[in-house]
Amino acid sequence: MRTDLRMRKITTMLIIAALFAPYFISVGIVPTRAAAAPDLITPTIVFDMSHGQYKDTIFAAEDAMLEANLTTMGFNVIWAWGGINDTILEDATGLVLGAIYGTTNGFTTAEVTAIDDWFNAGNKFLWVGSDSDYAGYAYINNNASMVLEAVGSHVYPEALSISDAYSNCNASYRVVANGTSTDPYVADIVKDVDAVLMHGPTSLYGSTTGTQGTGVVALENTTIENVYPLVYYGGSATITDSDLVPPLAHNDGEEGKFVAVSIEVNAGDDETGVIVVSGASPYGDYQPMTTAEYYTVPLNGYNLVYQAFDVGMEIATGALIVFDMGHGQYKDTIFAAEDALLETNLNGMGYQVVWAWGGLNDTLLKRARGLVIGAIYGTTNGFTPDEISDVAGWFNKGNKFLWVGSDSDYAGYAYINNNASLILDAVGSHVYPEALSISDAYSNCNASYRVVANGTSTNPFVADIVDGVDAVLMHGPTSLYGSTTGSVGEGVVALENTTIENVYPLVYYGGSATITDSDLVPPLAHLDGEEGKFVAVTLEIKAGEAGTGVIVVSGASPYGDYQPMTTTEYYTVPLTGDDFVYQTFEFGMAYAMNPWAPTQPGFTIDPLLLIGIAGVVLVVIILVVVLKRR
Repeated sequence: MRTDLRMRKITTMLIIAALFAPYFISVGIVPTRAAAAPDLITPTIVFDMSHGQYKDTIFAAEDAMLEANLTTMGFNVIWAWGGINDTILEDATGLVLGAIYGTTNGFTTAEVTAIDDWFNAGNKFLWVGSDSDYAGYAYINNNASMVLEAVGSHVYPEALSISDAYSNCNASYRVVANGTSTDPYVADIVKDVDAVLMHGPTSLYGSTTGTQGTGVVALENTTIENVYPLVYYGGSATITDSDLVPPLAHNDGEEGKFVAVSIEVNAGDDETGVIVVSGASPYGDYQPMTTAEYYTVPLNGYNLVYQAFDVGMEIATGALIVFDMGHGQYKDTIFAAEDALLETNLNGMGYQVVWAWGGLNDTLLKRARGLVIGAIYGTTNGFTPDEISDVAGWFNKGNKFLWVGSDSDYAGYAYINNNASLILDAVGSHVYPEALSISDAYSNCNASYRVVANGTSTNPFVADIVDGVDAVLMHGPTSLYGSTTGSVGEGVVALENTTIENVYPLVYYGGSATITDSDLVPPLAHLDGEEGKFVAVTLEIKAGEAGTGVIVVSGASPYGDYQPMTTTEYYTVPLTGDDFVYQTFEFGMAYAMNPWAPTQPGFTIDPLLLIGIAGVVLVVIILVVVLKRR
């Protein structure tokens, strides 16, 4: 566990305690929170229309479709007609500047400053479109470069024109860029992209210094940290220099697969921004990159544009995790303390958190990367068929993280795990909560039902999740069983001694854990009265229909509940469940977004392979020594 995170948690807890002290002193507890509509996060994207980008036929067709689709994706779209300033940018997460038109339509110093201040405040997404220098239109890219330099971009449009006699829409200047990056980091951006209209475009060059015109490199053959080419022109693309300003990274008449679009991450003063630069415009323009067909040529630049927004905006703002509070999980004292601390620390780790008070649905989950469902409470608080369907539909789109908490069946609470299993069955989970109760007379917090799970996996794949974890509060919990078929109650196996592909037990109850069957529904993988190191929490990867999801199942809840797994001390017993929960989010969310983790120069070696190599080297050394002695 990182020391800074531990200190941040301690500091935050003290602040929360101070803030809520008056409530506890005056009224004893915090008043119960009434269910409310979920506080949806709908990021705003501003599109500049103030500098000659408007074209009536395009605005009525392609731009209208762009707005409709971005709205459906969960974004709020604003068209900026009166210039770019602090007011229009105040609530914006994204800003898109298409190639400007008209020599008197350049950006003012005040506009460039406003963009600079906005972007460098952090967690922003900026897309700057450009154009060729045909007919002496150098002012277009000069203006684009002014903005890019202000925010410290490492990519700029070049002073040239690209044409292609072969890959085009019935004219060499209506270029179709047909090559995409093979870097796994941007795979989700360039998926299903092989024909992007770049109407009258330019190519891009890199700046190792982050300043236009200096440290110039050709991005086709030189790597700049955090900069990823996305789309390339075809091999028959040709450079024409149409003015007296020479190209910087290329030569007049040169042919090749020049870079057409790039993305830069970790940008800006605090390294949380994202910058996309394109050699043409994603909206407006003579004909934008979103065009689906032009002169009978089918195109799929719209895939690139929407996927770049989807990925880029999430990288800039942090992945969104939804916590279900609509099914009885809320407890006032826990929400004021442990849950508040959980939200604070997840924010500090770069995630956005939404507490869902009004149920689960497509609208709520639209922009979510993660969903956490704690054990429900109240027989009337079960999930509706629509909620189950919406969760399954969301998860099976791929690259999602789902955590489902459960509970014991004590006092006839079978409905809790039945509802958890409904969700898990809908997404094809291979792990389910069992219909039983776990108690432990030795490893507990002053009562056998306040179980402390004290064993963790030794599998190196999950080492980062269980690092420093040896005491996780599982209050009134159950154990988990495996399903080889991915269906509740079928292909049942005990996870303590049977392996299921892609399923990793993370945490175990201690050897003194005891099973008690509290209702008429018998356990499936275990026996009433059985003792052992039963599985308390699991991780499943490559889950869901797309094979890219992550599912965590736990025998108790990571938030809410009577007392959640994040608890750091209970009845004077020190606990490390907080480390476990944060490390599970960090690992699971990153894996769900895989392969978005930026690649680094060089290569990596599997730890087991490294051990094997070391063993071989050791054997060789021993042989050499023995032979020398002979």
